[in-house]
Amino acid sequence: MLTFLINGLHVMPLSRKRSVQHKVHIPSSARENQYLLAKFTVTNKLIENLVGAIDHKSEQPFLAFYKKLSVLFFKINDELDIESGQFVANDKFTRIRFSPEKLTAQTAQQILFLYNSRYHYSQNAYFDASKKANKIHLVFLSNGDDVRHNSAIFHQKVVQAIGQFTEQTGLNVQDVRICDHQHLTYDLFAKDKGVQGNQVHKLRSISNRYAADDITLPKNTDELTYSIVDMPINRRLRNIVPLDHSNGENYSPLYSFISDAFVDAAEKHNLHNGAVIANGLVPIVRRSDDEMAAVKGELYMLGYNPKNNNGGYVCKWVADKLVDSVQLIFVASEQDKTSHGYGKFLMQIEHALHSIAQKLEYVNNKEELTVRFHQHLGFYQE
Repeated sequence: MLTFLINGLHVMPLSRKRSVQHKVHIPSSARENQYLLAKFTVTNKLIENLVGAIDHKSEQPFLAFYKKLSVLFFKINDELDIESGQFVANDKFTRIRFSPEKLTAQTAQQILFLYNSRYHYSQNAYFDASKKANKIHLVFLSNGDDVRHNSAIFHQKVVQAIGQFTEQTGLNVQDVRICDHQHLTYDLFAKDKGVQGNQVHKLRSISNRYAADDITLPKNTDELTYSIVDMPINRRLRNIVPLDHSNGENYSPLYSFISDAFVDAAEKHNLHNGAVIANGLVPIVRRSDDEMAAVKGELYMLGYNPKNNNGGYVCKWVADKLVDSVQLIFVASEQDKTSHGYGKFLMQIEHALHSIAQKLEYVNNKEELTVRFHQHLGFYQE
């Protein structure tokens, strides 16, 4: 490494120093995920083209339709060496998370796939043959040891698979929405628990990483970067502020204390778009021209426009309900993306979390703050 001698001191060159400031060091135990979704509307024309007229007197009128589509989906995946795919035609919100154990869980509104990309492989179809779904989701799950490094290769394979699927079903490519989701997940206090080693990331945007591999994305591509932090509410945290339950359960002082710590830390570290969610619902962050926050059954939908650098903070809780965990959300605006990537943004988040943890008297070697860093992009093929 070259240094300069100034007034008898060795000084790192300014360009090198700036580069270092945009690299984030995360624990070597961090988990990686990537999955792609292809979403399209089920139309009567599509059904008729594939299986002809539907016999609505049948107990399972849509069985042949779903079978034909799912068999084709898995066949194309096999031909392209895509080992894990899920055919979802039950109008449930699809979520994918890392897990050391493979598990698929469903609620009235959600279908959750838990898996480890290194060891778990599966092809399954989820549908109710008695009903016509509004939309179908083709889910492509990445596999391997170095998911992030190979993300461009996987993306190309999936786009090729979707192209073959649309061609063989007669779907219009402009009617298929493709979403690429990538996560890094880790415990902020992993080092305090004895985890050795780091991963160093600049966290370039997906589009910039793909451009380096000569992948050109459509002009209509939109991107969103954010982090969701899971804060389990244990007994120590429940008692960090006095709670008066004499007139019924009231956890507002606890949630207010956490929210105040969040807002103070976010403002201090120049993070201007975020939320605290303590209502027992699953927060879903999406790109939206009109910023919004709305309850949708089990889900709490949060829409953010990356062009807005000062969306402020949403703090939502239910006073008489003690939640298992509180979610802290930080959303990047376009101004948070540097020429290097989002490394600086994640460092700001970590600094803010350390401030919050200090105020909440965290026991770092025993308690967790799980950080999940999301990078998403979506587009329609042109």
